[in-house]
Amino acid sequence: MDRTVIFDLDGTLLNTIEDLADAGNWVCRRNGWPEHSVEEFRRMVGHGIPNLVSRFSPENCRSPLMMVNTLAQFSEYYGAHNLDKTAPYAGIPELLARLRKTGIRMAVYSNKADEFTQGIIRHYFPNQFDLVRGKLPQVPVKPDPAGVRGVMKELGAAAARTLFVGDSDVDMQTAHNAGLRVCGVTWGFREREELAAAGADCLADTPEQLEAWILAE
Repeated sequence: MDRTVIFDLDGTLLNTIEDLADAGNWVCRRNGWPEHSVEEFRRMVGHGIPNLVSRFSPENCRSPLMMVNTLAQFSEYYGAHNLDKTAPYAGIPELLARLRKTGIRMAVYSNKADEFTQGIIRHYFPNQFDLVRGKLPQVPVKPDPAGVRGVMKELGAAAARTLFVGDSDVDMQTAHNAGLRVCGVTWGFREREELAAAGADCLADTPEQLEAWILAE
């Protein structure tokens, strides 16, 4: 089968928000800054780790030099603790196993740093994906379509036979920028209304609904 499904990671396959929030608040405590709630972090994520670090840092602590230091602090802590509370959403491992049996090619594309993306996928979903890619140097973050197009090129996937699955307006925009159809999942970090407003071609409330949509396509 020549069909391909590209999945976002955070908020789509895995609930990573508590580990991201813990890492961010560890940095805040270390620097004497105000901490943020998990819900606040839920609204901050989606544009890559450098943008997340900028968003939780006080406005007067965002100079280029300070951002380099803060990003290093975050990466140090998150690299050691990104499996502490992270877990697959219910039904996702079973969904991936069923899709793999159909012969559909599956990939992950995330704004999360590539080293973190690779390690987390190896831990939770070993040997399930044909390609896993996170943020690489010189490749702009989503919603720029360059990274997704790179994944498609590497897999030999045609846009007409490729679907994107994500949980945020950034994912909806990324897919459309790459000329792909996209399904928004409502169990992640954004509200159903936001996904619909961003142009989701389909909304799935459960992995079973997502599977039905993928197979119908």
